[in-house]
Amino acid sequence: MIRIRLESEAGGYHLAVRGHAGFAPKGRDVVCAGVSALVETLAIGLERIAPGGGRARVAAGTADFWLELGADPATRAVFRTVAAGLADLAASYPRFVRFEDRRGAPAAAGQPGRPAAAERRTVPEP
Repeated sequence: MIRIRLESEAGGYHLAVRGHAGFAPKGRDVVCAGVSALVETLAIGLERIAPGGGRARVAAGTADFWLELGADPATRAVFRTVAAGLADLAASYPRFVRFEDRRGAPAAAGQPGRPAAAERRTVPEP
């Protein structure tokens, strides 16, 4: 199982990703591939696209991301978008991916007119 945890830390937020999905054999695991693609996208986003207040550390089977409270809007958008994608994968594959929001606040309600499923999966602005 892949375990993803979003939590508050002094000065910002920490997103931790650990494990392997176990959905299919290595090299054929689409769930693991989906999580890996999002993890690599967040790393690229924080390092090259929006390097204003975030950092990443990625290795086989583990990834850590930090977002500073004063991060610029582009950096927050990259972080929030990928976190929402990871939360959606966890909702779609609950036996293989777990997303825990440990920031101490419930997820914000979605915007009016959005489907109920999207509201449940919304990752609030850090």
